[in-house]
Amino acid sequence: MKIFLIIVGIVIVIFAGMIILGNGFNNRNKKKRAEMEMANPLPKEKQHLLAYGAILSLYRLESPRILQVMENHEILKDGLSAAWEVNNTEEAVQTLEWLLSEGHRTKFDELLLALKAGQSFTEEEVGKSQECYESAKEGMMKRLSFTKSNFDQVNTIAAWDFDRAVNIARWSYIVGYITEEQAWGYIKRAADAASPIFQSWNDYFISFAFGRAIAYEGKIIDIIWKGKELLEEKDSIWNEFNIKRSTVQESVTLDKV
Repeated sequence: MKIFLIIVGIVIVIFAGMIILGNGFNNRNKKKRAEMEMANPLPKEKQHLLAYGAILSLYRLESPRILQVMENHEILKDGLSAAWEVNNTEEAVQTLEWLLSEGHRTKFDELLLALKAGQSFTEEEVGKSQECYESAKEGMMKRLSFTKSNFDQVNTIAAWDFDRAVNIARWSYIVGYITEEQAWGYIKRAADAASPIFQSWNDYFISFAFGRAIAYEGKIIDIIWKGKELLEEKDSIWNEFNIKRSTVQESVTLDKV
């Protein structure tokens, strides 16, 4: 019994240490992001546009309020090549146009609706998509307190495409494949497409999460923590800007792009 209690105590100490280290890392990252934002300020209209790419920005430990990133540009270029087969201007433009005009939503929205309706599939039919969908739903209900009514609002994985489009435009500009003006054009198109579809950032996050689960067949536990930050922290970009963009904002943004 004594040995068991000692082991439990050691586990608790290790777990507490991991939490402290994690909090310290998060605080340092937030400080670096704040420093980057101060060094590269953007008007609120453009920050609002970037809010539609906030999930992946935070996932990559970058600020969702600026175009610049902390990551080495060569590493970023290698990532675009390996994950997206984007190695030049033509491929960057093709990828961005695909995300904005088609994306994974054209193929997987129908599957999302079938899964929501309770239809069951074999692994031979949909791979790991159903398993990952169920896991994503369970994770969001447990850690973000989402309910069935939250999921009922979402019938598309379009946010998965739009968030990635914002970030591909950002990265392609940084590595020199497209101009800054082109990048803002693509980012605005993603924001303009997303704004009418979703009623809240909750809906946007759910759409992204289901897209990652179904189309990418990926676990979303790491994404959920970014969702908590975006949805629950008072100073997050999502709690500053509405999911809806006004026509006045759109015209002002166009003038500044």
